Amino acid sequence: MSTLGIALTPKKTLLIGAGKVAAQKARVLDSLDFAYEIVAAEVLDDYFASKTFTCKTFEDADAEGFEVIIDATGNESVTKRLVALKPIHHFWLNVVDVPELCDFYFSALTRRGDIQVAVSSGGSSPTLAQVIRDKIERILPRDLTSLIERLKNERKKPDRDLDKLKEIAKAGAGKVFLIGCGTGYVGNLTLDALNAFELLDVALVDALVSEEIRALIPLTCKVVDVSKKKGFHSKSQDEINALLVEYAQQGLVVGRLKGGDPLLFGRLGEEKQVLAQHGIAFEVINGITSALRSCTVSGIVPTIRDISKGVTIVSAHLRETLFNDDWVSILKQPLHTVIVLMAHSFAKKIEDAIAKQNIDPNIPAAFVSKIDLPDQITIVGTVGKLDKMATLCATPAVLIIGECVAKENIVPAENSGKIIYM
Repeated sequence: MSTLGIALTPKKTLLIGAGKVAAQKARVLDSLDFAYEIVAAEVLDDYFASKTFTCKTFEDADAEGFEVIIDATGNESVTKRLVALKPIHHFWLNVVDVPELCDFYFSALTRRGDIQVAVSSGGSSPTLAQVIRDKIERILPRDLTSLIERLKNERKKPDRDLDKLKEIAKAGAGKVFLIGCGTGYVGNLTLDALNAFELLDVALVDALVSEEIRALIPLTCKVVDVSKKKGFHSKSQDEINALLVEYAQQGLVVGRLKGGDPLLFGRLGEEKQVLAQHGIAFEVINGITSALRSCTVSGIVPTIRDISKGVTIVSAHLRETLFNDDWVSILKQPLHTVIVLMAHSFAKKIEDAIAKQNIDPNIPAAFVSKIDLPDQITIVGTVGKLDKMATLCATPAVLIIGECVAKENIVPAENSGKIIYM
C-alpha cells in the first residue's frame, strides 16, 4: 500500500507548482506510486515535461475535494490563501520549507518490499534525514522478501512463538561488510571502507590492519582480533567464519577488516560461501593490494611497453607454512612481470626453485619492504640473489620479478623511500 508520511491510506493529493522544489516532491510521490494532481502557472523544471496537466494560476476552487495539498510554489500569497482555506475544506497542508505551517512532513524513506523505514526531522533538516536514511540503506540487506514471507507464515500459526519470531527477524536483518583496508596507510583507505566503518557493531580485524586504520573504527564498535600470522593464529579460518555467522544472526552489522584487497589471497571465497549458505547479506569493499602499492612506492611500473606486456600475481605461501613454487615456470615467459606475495620468508626456496628449472639467475627482482611505513625500503637485485636480498629488509615484503625491475626502468617518486641496488 502506498503511504505518505502519516497518510496510511491513499489520499486525494494536489501538488501546486512545477519548479525545482515541486519536482523533488513529485519524485517522492512517483517513487511511492502515490497518485496526485498538479496545478502550476508554468513549467519550470524538466521533470514535469512528461506530466499531463493544464498550466493555470492557482484559484481557491482548486482546493476543493483534496485531502492533501502540497504547496511548492514559494509564493507567499498562495500560502496565505491555502492556510485560510484549511478550515473550510479540511485538508492536510504541507508548505515546503515552512515547517510551522505544515500538518505533515515528508520523510526520507527506505523501502524493502513491505518494510518501510521513514526518517523525519520534523521539517527542520531534510538533509540530515536523508543522510540518516542513506546510512540505514547501507545497513539493511537489499532483499528482505524471503524473510518477510517467512515471518508472515510464522505469524499465521495458532501456536506462534513471539520470541522465535524475534530471533528469525534478527537473523535475517544482520549484514556483513568484507572490507579491504589496503597496506595500512590511511590515505589509501577507500571512501567506501571509511563509510562502512561508521555502520559497524562488530569488527573482526586482521593483523595487517594498521593501528592508524584501527583508530578510525568507532568507539561504539566491538573489536575482535582475529590475527593470522605465519606460525600463529589467534583464530582459525573456521572460527572466523563461525563468528561472522554468529554476530550477523544476532542482527548486527559486522565488518571483516583485512589487509590489502580481500580478493587476493584473503580467504574471501570461503567467507562469502559461508555467509551465502546461511542466507546472510554481505558486501565486498575493495582495498589497495600490496601487490600494486609496492610498485607505486618503489617507482616500479609492472607493465611497460616492449618490456612487460602482462602481470601475474601469485603467493609463495599456502595453508599453514606450505611453500608454493608452482608459479616459478611463469618466469620463462618473455616480457612478463611476476609479483609474489608472502615471499620474504621463502626467499631461499624461491631462489633454489628458480635454479632447479634452469631459469636465468640474472632476471631483475626487487623486495619492497614495509610499504607506506617510515622504514620502507626497496632492495633491487636479481633472482639469483633473493636470499641475500631478503636479509637486507624485513617482512612484510612484496617480491617483484621481471625486466621492469631493472635499474634503468625504475623511476622513483617522492614517496618511493630508500632504494638499495645490489
